[in-house]
Amino acid sequence: MAKQSLLTVRGQARSLPAIALALAILPIADAGKSEEAMIWTEKSSGGLTALAYGPLDPTASPLFVLSCFSGMNIVVLDVHKEIPGAKRGDAITIEISSAKAQAPVKAEVEINEATGTNFGEASDINVQPLLQVMRDPGPLTVKMGEASATLSDQGRAQGVADFVENCKLEE
Repeated sequence: MAKQSLLTVRGQARSLPAIALALAILPIADAGKSEEAMIWTEKSSGGLTALAYGPLDPTASPLFVLSCFSGMNIVVLDVHKEIPGAKRGDAITIEISSAKAQAPVKAEVEINEATGTNFGEASDINVQPLLQVMRDPGPLTVKMGEASATLSDQGRAQGVADFVENCKLEE
């Protein structure tokens, strides 16, 4: 009987490191799940066409929005990423780059009135250089001062194609 108790204690002692490891890994695995999936979407309604990269949740704000106002012949780029140290009205450059090319866009810092956070906005831009970079395969990097983000290429090609088809600009 004492021999059997000794084996049980040794078996439990050996499984303690495995249990400790499993408990240590759980928060790490859960952290990966809490990061929300981001997708490319294109929507058109009337004279407005928008290409966005953001969370699956339609109530959440997208990180990247390219808006085409066909009736006014204007394209606007918004990148909703906090820019450390920037104030409303500051001039910035939004740099969109792929592995092959880069499209710098002159912009200004704006403030999201609902959240109080700042973001980059470029109005009345020449969209063609930006679309050229966005057609490149692989992820894109968006940089504004010290702020940067990586945008997946999953679904981007179709979104860009739909945006180009629906955004009617006079040349």
